[in-house]
Amino acid sequence: MADVSEVYLETYRRFSALAAELTSDELAIPVVACPGWSAKDTIGHVAGIAVDLVAGEGTVSASDSTARQVEERRDRPIGAVLDEWAAAIEPLTALLRAAGSGLTAVAIDLWSHEQDVRNAINRPGGRDAPGLWLTLKAAVSADQKVRAAGLAPMRLVTGEKIWFIGDGAREGADVILELDPYEAARMLMGRRTYEEMAAYAWVGDSAPYLPLIHQFTVPEHPLGE
Repeated sequence: MADVSEVYLETYRRFSALAAELTSDELAIPVVACPGWSAKDTIGHVAGIAVDLVAGEGTVSASDSTARQVEERRDRPIGAVLDEWAAAIEPLTALLRAAGSGLTAVAIDLWSHEQDVRNAINRPGGRDAPGLWLTLKAAVSADQKVRAAGLAPMRLVTGEKIWFIGDGAREGADVILELDPYEAARMLMGRRTYEEMAAYAWVGDSAPYLPLIHQFTVPEHPLGE
């Protein structure tokens, strides 16, 4: 597994190159995964995270920070937003390198929003990139929530990787879910509705686990990806 700074940089190069190619119509397309945001707003958000972290301000997901990041860049040309982001990359990657796993969420957030934008504009890409495999580590958060809830153990199987969720999951599991790695990563990030999650081919009763296995608020309607 590449370190967090390498994953971020690899995702940044691909995502920023895509952003630079987008037409004004594509930049204006609503991003269903981020209600109220366009593709350009979403790019402004991730650029704003980079700038804020380098300046020692804000966090990855604080609602007040994300709203400000978007508003500050909403009326700027996309070229200016990308230039600002590019200027922050060298100090940010140094910061990520020094933090080790402490800022993993920054790289996960970037890959997730890249996929949100790609889905909105119907230009898939980067689905099997290092960011995917880092994002799957969000299963650790699900493990903590399932343990705290005292639920029976479950296993999440994503290709060759098995995630043991809940006390005793390594010894056995009452509930098992096997998903394509990309689908699992998107589900863990809250990009699937409860109806979509319930429709997976679960072994065992999925109902108690549905509110616990995703990190962010699930959408009201399917993203269509």
